[in-house]
Amino acid sequence: YYREDIASMLEESNRLSRLVEGLLALARTDAGQVRLDRTTIPALQFAREAAALLDVLAEEKGQTVSVQGDDGVRVDADRIILRQVLINLLDNAIKHSPTGGRIAVRVLRGGAHTAAIEVEDSGPGIPPEHRDKVFDRFYRIDEARSREDGGAGLGLAIAKWGAEAHGGRLELQSKAGSGCVFRLVLSAL
Repeated sequence: YYREDIASMLEESNRLSRLVEGLLALARTDAGQVRLDRTTIPALQFAREAAALLDVLAEEKGQTVSVQGDDGVRVDADRIILRQVLINLLDNAIKHSPTGGRIAVRVLRGGAHTAAIEVEDSGPGIPPEHRDKVFDRFYRIDEARSREDGGAGLGLAIAKWGAEAHGGRLELQSKAGSGCVFRLVLSAL
């Protein structure tokens, strides 16, 4: 009896901690208090490391996460912020993909001086009327489902900020009923 109560309290505590951390990150960015500590990062290896951090969440839902791409792609980025961007995109993909679903991460060279890291999920997709809003703070398509999953509507807002802080962008491709592809586009070395 007490175990269930304690587990529930820990879960709520973790959700509130993530919410506070997200709000603090956004407050620091709004105040201009975040400075990037840039370093050369091998993008494919970095994507594998980020995906490994969320393996347990995917395994709980019987999902497979694959990471592949161009091993020669390097980006000049802040490791901590870039990790948060990828973790938020992966966490979003895991939350919105069904049990037994698949998540694909691809590292691509976009051109002479750009790279892309794509995170594709097998979820329901995002209806057209919501696509422009999913990067807004606190925006959730389905309030009940998001609350149930522990989401506060900050993950994609933080990911977008992280992309823009690096001089890049975050793009979304989606068709209702067929999943999403979030594409992080950065300068490549």
